[in-house]
Amino acid sequence: MFQSRRFDPVFQRSALSRTNLRGSRSLARAFALGASLLALAACGPNAEAPEGETAEIEETGPVEVLVTAAFTAVEGGGGPVGFLPDPNAPSLGFVLSAPGAGGIDIFDLDGLLKTRHAGERLTGLAVAPAFELRGEALPLIFGSVSDANAVRGYAVVRDGAQVLDLPLGAIEPVDGVAGLCLMREGVGFVELVILGTGAHAEIWRVRDAGSDQLSVERVRDFPLPAPARQCATLDGDIYTASPVGGIARLSGDGTILAEDPFRAANLTLGDFNGTQRVLATSGSGETVESFDAETLVRGASLDIVDGLSTPGIQTPAALAVTDADFGYTAYANGLMVVFDEGAGRLKVVSRDALIRAVVAQD
Repeated sequence: MFQSRRFDPVFQRSALSRTNLRGSRSLARAFALGASLLALAACGPNAEAPEGETAEIEETGPVEVLVTAAFTAVEGGGGPVGFLPDPNAPSLGFVLSAPGAGGIDIFDLDGLLKTRHAGERLTGLAVAPAFELRGEALPLIFGSVSDANAVRGYAVVRDGAQVLDLPLGAIEPVDGVAGLCLMREGVGFVELVILGTGAHAEIWRVRDAGSDQLSVERVRDFPLPAPARQCATLDGDIYTASPVGGIARLSGDGTILAEDPFRAANLTLGDFNGTQRVLATSGSGETVESFDAETLVRGASLDIVDGLSTPGIQTPAALAVTDADFGYTAYANGLMVVFDEGAGRLKVVSRDALIRAVVAQD
């Protein structure tokens, strides 16, 4: 029913156009670099800036990262993305997507759509891959439904990639629901960061208390520097993305630790061999922006370019990165999945390639 990327002639034509565009940009950068080298040689080895003046250092361009693969194109547009690793069989892990048309899509690592679970449009995803439900390990997915100011829960049966609606107690934040992310997962419970429609967030705990529904309780709440629509967490800190207020790093109790004015529509976090980075997109640009996870000082832009047989990413939108083992040679150390708004499909970058890119900018 769904065609593989390599047999999609329409996609190949768009890929060719994209390749030509990338090639033109690469040639332009090459000519610029050559001109700079000639100018440097003309100055001689001992050339210095005049006394009292500061020599200007030319700003380098984006760091190029090769795309690894593209997933099957499906209708519905892009939305939040996430991962459901399988610790017992890494190559059988899943990639999750909440398309703009509603519901949840589950893909395998070959990029094929396994399941489309119909439902409401989700503006945020949080995955608890090791939740113990009634004594059984059953992965759970939580999604924010901003249209209904509600949070929905789903259970995943790995065999057959089945998605089941989960009986969940009513999560009713005082400021509504705009988005969510996973705060932490413990034995028998999950804590979620719920973003309000205004500059406000709450932490809610979900647990299995043996009743007909999973019980829920509000743990705490705190103000945000600006209304946020996406969030992620790392080492107990909360990172929020606001299309009007930028990126913010907050402690678990809501204390503001760092901010940057970049108007992010999407963000994710990762540890790249000891270097922790925030990766964010505006939803309309051509690159993924990087920031130091502690200070939010801006790093290099990442330009995801053509791989061996896959066109690069034209307009990166929703994205997520994981260090979980997803098997195969390319994904044993994790991966990043990005929705390419321009191509209308998910694309994948090996985490090994990301690590090399992050190291290159340090």
